[in-house]
Amino acid sequence: MSIVACRVYRDGFEISSDSISVRRCTQEKGENTKHAKLAEVNGVVIGGVGYAEGNSLMQLFLCTHGIAAQDERAILEFISEYSDWKKSKTGNGAVENSYIIGVGKKAFAVEGWWVSEIKTYYAIGAGMDYALAALSFGRSTADAVAVAAKLSIFCELPVITISKRGAK
Repeated sequence: MSIVACRVYRDGFEISSDSISVRRCTQEKGENTKHAKLAEVNGVVIGGVGYAEGNSLMQLFLCTHGIAAQDERAILEFISEYSDWKKSKTGNGAVENSYIIGVGKKAFAVEGWWVSEIKTYYAIGAGMDYALAALSFGRSTADAVAVAAKLSIFCELPVITISKRGAK
């Protein structure tokens, strides 16, 4: 019930998300869910789709844990540490959500235990096909999320964007 889109540039990346949160059959929109899916914590940008609990726990984990390097192996190690930490807190270490993680100048797609560096653009969530189409035509991540919000009943405005152009 979400959309997160990313575009990578030579000097960094941009990630945007929609603002819908769904509990059973009830949705929350707009300012009530501003940082539920996309946030920057300790210099790491994290966008997630799936369970709100997973996004909240990931953001909490980032408050005390960092990512050692800007490569797939470091992201995978980070996910492994998160899984162990999550299991100690909840009794369930499964990585159920999908994430886009931005660190330094790079962004990575995380789907369970699969990690891949994003080289051009990427999208995750219910509106990903709409967002990918917009991104493929050179549109911004904010435009891509807006298209998904217009065409998917599982995505909603406003769009939230974090840009890390010129990142180290």
